[in-house]
Amino acid sequence: MIIKKLLLYNYKTYYGQQGLNLHIPKSVREESSKNIILIGGLNGAGKTTILKAIHYALFGQRGMSPSEHKRLFSNVLNNTFFDEGGRECSISLTLDMDSGEEWDLITKWTFDHNKNLVRENREITVRKPGMSLGKTANVENIAAYNRYIDKMIPYHAAPFFIFDGEEIKEIILRQNSNEMKEAIHKISGIEAYKQLISDLAKLKTSVESELAKAVNQSAVTSLEKKLSEIEDEIKIAEKKREVLIADRRNLDQLLEEAKTTRNNKMLLNSRSREVIISKQSQVAAELKLTLINLNQQMKEKVVEIILAEKVFSLQNQLRQESDNRQRKLVYEAKLTPYHSFFNQLLQHPIHPPLSTEQLFQLKEIGEELWKKENNIQSSPRPIAKEIHDLAQSDYNYLIALPRLSKNTVIKLVNRIEELQLSSNEIELELRSAPESVDIQDENEKIELLTKKIGVLDVKNRSLFSKINVLKEEKKNQQNNITRKSGDAADSEQLKSRLATVTKLEKAMQQYVQQMTQMKAEFIKEEFARMLLTLFRKQEEFGKIEFDINTYTIRLYNERQQEISIQDRSAGEMQMIASALIWALTKASDLSLPMVIDTPLGRLDSYHRNHLINHYYKNLSEQVIILSTDTEITREYVDLMKKHSYKQYMLDYNQEKKYTVIRDGYFDFIKV
Repeated sequence: MIIKKLLLYNYKTYYGQQGLNLHIPKSVREESSKNIILIGGLNGAGKTTILKAIHYALFGQRGMSPSEHKRLFSNVLNNTFFDEGGRECSISLTLDMDSGEEWDLITKWTFDHNKNLVRENREITVRKPGMSLGKTANVENIAAYNRYIDKMIPYHAAPFFIFDGEEIKEIILRQNSNEMKEAIHKISGIEAYKQLISDLAKLKTSVESELAKAVNQSAVTSLEKKLSEIEDEIKIAEKKREVLIADRRNLDQLLEEAKTTRNNKMLLNSRSREVIISKQSQVAAELKLTLINLNQQMKEKVVEIILAEKVFSLQNQLRQESDNRQRKLVYEAKLTPYHSFFNQLLQHPIHPPLSTEQLFQLKEIGEELWKKENNIQSSPRPIAKEIHDLAQSDYNYLIALPRLSKNTVIKLVNRIEELQLSSNEIELELRSAPESVDIQDENEKIELLTKKIGVLDVKNRSLFSKINVLKEEKKNQQNNITRKSGDAADSEQLKSRLATVTKLEKAMQQYVQQMTQMKAEFIKEEFARMLLTLFRKQEEFGKIEFDINTYTIRLYNERQQEISIQDRSAGEMQMIASALIWALTKASDLSLPMVIDTPLGRLDSYHRNHLINHYYKNLSEQVIILSTDTEITREYVDLMKKHSYKQYMLDYNQEKKYTVIRDGYFDFIKV
């Protein structure tokens, strides 16, 4: 992982938008051995602000109490911008991950008119390799976000790659703490080995649990007997239901015959009765067809009909969002030549230098002239708020969904109700019509048959429900038999698997023990080698040890007496801590950039020369050094320039009270 870019927007001493392009191409790192970004600035120009901005973009409020956070971030809004009425500031950190992904970590702060912090918002954008656009998400669950960051950049490893050079001795003073042990575990890869053993232990427990569930054949036989009893109950219930269905058919036939006899008698009364009966037949036929049509609609198209309005609304929103993006792309494409020309123009030196405000005004005026010259309209206003992020295939699918109206179903339901009401009215009309032929017996028979049919329907529904319950119980019983049979058959296989996992767990424990020992030896050797390279008083050390139990450094003199590290000078403790960072970095499974503030301030010329010659140029693929003019002076410039890919200058304007980031390093290096 390397840091690609840092943007500061009205953050602390940085007015407006100030940026640092920190990207070092892989070809430059590998072929030209240039791994250093040099950032110079006098005291108070904002070097430590950059260091803390990178740390906060990654880890946020971790390690701070709410009161500490409120105190530290009560004044992050640039004073000049606040006086102009501004109420927001932000930092944006872009990371180039080893997987090829690109992450944008953005933190925004909002203040009230009294400059009190109102809220802090975080968002993360992840772009896949080769993609210009990525997926952006607001950070709502900070704990989940921290776990996501820690998978790539462990928080406890921060003191080893983002630190103040003058405070690096704290690493040695805190080396026996739990936090330091955890950090060394994660950096050196020992934590991953421990996690592997933990995973094997969980797998072993899982296999033991499966083995405990295995049953013998007698249990399977008992389950099969219960299944047979359920199947017998189902057969009896289904036979009863068949009898009920047959009785219902007979009653239906008798009812139809009774109605036919009654209708035939009624036809003898007058022609009006014949018309009524014909109308009743037509209504019955239409009702039957309408019911069939409704059932077909509900079976085939009910989901599309229910979601019709939602689909139509979504399609309109998606079309408006697509139109927004197209108009925006067209507008930005028209301005691309101007932005390219302006960026090329700024690459040439301007004397005297223009202020940020002048550059911003020049860019805005030029853009307006460009739009006027090329007849470009103002930035298009969005038709609708963009709330969707869809792949093209998903967009095409949603746009192509047909819109089905629910009116068809509503009309069918209304028509059924009308026909049923009409049928009832006709039935009443038939019963109340004057008759010369006595049909009382037929009406009584129809009423009796109707009651018997109702009783049969109740029994049939009850029996149908019971059969369904029995079938569900049968299905569950069959699943139990299948599972128990498999358990019984696989018990020997599970025993063999458990033996294999147990053997693998023991082998892994032995491997981790040996690997931990090897890591510790490697850290000790690299620490000793770099310490002897950097340290001026090399004859003082007779033996150097790295304790794998406490993960601490121990130094001994020639008489094998332990030397107290805490009693060394500040410069010597800085050398010892630097050697430890070197050893852990070389033993690490992580590829992390190094961000170091004032690394040479307290060192004499001897130790300073050794750090520049032997340390920073080989420490990491990306080393960002923030220094004053008294650290990397003229005598070290040529050597530093040889391994420095870019140089920046933090120029603090005393009159305007803000810092501007410029190319070059003081008066020594010019890009």
